[in-house]
Amino acid sequence: MKSVSVALPLPIYKVFDYDVPQNISEKIQPGTMVEVEFHGSHRFGCVWSVNSIEKDKEYELKSILSCLPLEPLADWQLEWAKRIANQTFSSLGEALELFIPKYHRSWEKWTSRRIFLANEDDEYFLDLKKYGVDHFSQGMNLFIFKDLLGITSKKIDQLIKKNRITIVDEDFQKNQYRLPPQKWAKKWWQRGTITESLNLLGKLIEDSFSRGLKVFILLPGPKVLDYFLENLKTLYPLVRFLSFDGRLTARKRMLAYQMIREGYYDVLLGTRLAQFLPIHQIGVQVLFDPNDFGHYSDQQPHYHSFHSLIEKVNITGGDLHIIGTIPDLTIYFGLQEGYFESQTGQIKRFTKEHKLELVTYEQRKTILPQLIQKAIAQNITSQQNSIIWVQKTGYSVALGCSDCGFYYSCSDCDVALRFYQKERILRCPRCGKKVVPESFCPECHGPWMKTWGDGIEKVYQFLKRIFSGVHIVKIASDQERSELNVKEEEPMIIVGTSAALHEELLAHSTLFIIHSFEDWLFLPEFQVREKFYQNIQRALYFLGASKPTKTRVIIETSNQYQKYIDPFFHPPAEFYKQELEKRKKYRYPPSQGLLQVIARSRNKLNREMVLNKVKNELDEKSFIIDGPFPGDSYLKKAGWSDQLVIKFEPAVLSILYDKVTAVVQARKSTGVEVDFKVYNTLPHKVTDDL
Repeated sequence: MKSVSVALPLPIYKVFDYDVPQNISEKIQPGTMVEVEFHGSHRFGCVWSVNSIEKDKEYELKSILSCLPLEPLADWQLEWAKRIANQTFSSLGEALELFIPKYHRSWEKWTSRRIFLANEDDEYFLDLKKYGVDHFSQGMNLFIFKDLLGITSKKIDQLIKKNRITIVDEDFQKNQYRLPPQKWAKKWWQRGTITESLNLLGKLIEDSFSRGLKVFILLPGPKVLDYFLENLKTLYPLVRFLSFDGRLTARKRMLAYQMIREGYYDVLLGTRLAQFLPIHQIGVQVLFDPNDFGHYSDQQPHYHSFHSLIEKVNITGGDLHIIGTIPDLTIYFGLQEGYFESQTGQIKRFTKEHKLELVTYEQRKTILPQLIQKAIAQNITSQQNSIIWVQKTGYSVALGCSDCGFYYSCSDCDVALRFYQKERILRCPRCGKKVVPESFCPECHGPWMKTWGDGIEKVYQFLKRIFSGVHIVKIASDQERSELNVKEEEPMIIVGTSAALHEELLAHSTLFIIHSFEDWLFLPEFQVREKFYQNIQRALYFLGASKPTKTRVIIETSNQYQKYIDPFFHPPAEFYKQELEKRKKYRYPPSQGLLQVIARSRNKLNREMVLNKVKNELDEKSFIIDGPFPGDSYLKKAGWSDQLVIKFEPAVLSILYDKVTAVVQARKSTGVEVDFKVYNTLPHKVTDDL
């Protein structure tokens, strides 16, 4: 008899043992997807290892209920899942769930069987070839045949009776395909406009085809995916293109999964989750716009496509091409260390001179100074668009009393609550907690409540008063941006947060205003300067790219902050050199990895006990450990939290993961909630012996 260890998609840092029924014993291997019972409910999981059962066990294991009729995960997928778990400090089951497609039991009749066409002159051959399906001698999964051609179950039964098709059970074997050993490249490309990027992708596809390699292009969102897919299909009509993104229904996702597994494609374009499809034969991976937030998963596991894709090519081989505008500090570090080859000079880069202007004040008397109002008015007269970049959402940064100085703050996070005037509500910018403000001051009961700081709503309302009749739009989210048509003929004033710094909006605008420059300087995060620099450089890179007219950039700030402005307009080599020196001095990413272990509980003794246990488990020779100390004020429930800060070399990440998660799992009964924030760096460069 044998048992298996199954990883379940739960935030639990352990695997669970199950007995293997005799009737499915031959199907079970590491990577097999199975259905099991867990705490009274049925769940899909992945077999992590196969074990032998000791006869003297005092307890009886639950049995696996069934195997999913899907291809077992390949060895490289299992290894990759383990590395993603390490990178994100998620459980192994949560990482493996990325590779398991959404599955409905009603599909089992089709996904578990394979179809063969009896006659090559059959009309279905021609229909299938239109979709790029070939290799008919090997048959195909019945799910593909049924869904791709829209054939009903009744029609399939008729075809069987007429001996036009033969159906057999699928023999799911683990895919053992490996790319041929050779020297693979990791390259950084600095892109131009979206049209120039299309030409660059075309050249990469042509080069890959000349080498007999399939291509995977990972994109940050559906809109850019649609643009490239439509245009690449026009440029290369004989190439088999497939796409995969979150808009697909579960059934369409399964169809794409099966076609990719069978290899019925030459180029795959997809958004974040597409990288976890069974793309065994991919020889060239392309990551487009790595700094776009669309590449980051805001759900557990919190992976970033840049780091996950690097780990994949380190396991499987294949070329990696990263195409972006301005390299972030990690990519710049990789270029300096020889991890990436720079291909900046290989494409034409557009350049445009911007007129930089500074508007300062001793004490602000109005939301937008007269000089800025005049610049916007001139742009409207010239029928040009303007963008005003505001750091804060809401109406104001804080709401309080002008008599006693009281202001509303979050009881959990100890930060000022932002005021949303339209909804007449206060909201915490960290945890989202909502509070309805009183009409009078809660402290002194005075009537003089006032707002501090400018949020996007306040600037928007001010512009509506000053420029009545002008088209003014507010953009605080990606959804609001996607609904905007920037190609309208009338001039627009766009006021927005960083969501407004999109290529299409910038390219059709000629005036860019940074409102309250100082708001970005002192945010409580060590990466804030780097992110602020990237946003400014991205704005300068695309501003007015679609316009023949000159462009203007206006920086609005208080006199005392003028001295901080210049570095943010220096070239990357100059700005990043100083940043890297600081990071190396204090051993912060990207020179090393950094992990925050945050323990939350009302019981301070329990918090410190868990963190000290983590600290004691780690070898101080391999890790630099600071803490425990009180949680930072910007963390949720900061008053109830303590944290450790652990700095580590990439080579010991798996050791750190195993030790820390073992302590956390063992201490779950203490009632302490433990969260992780991981700042990854580049893995050690893999040397090529070829």
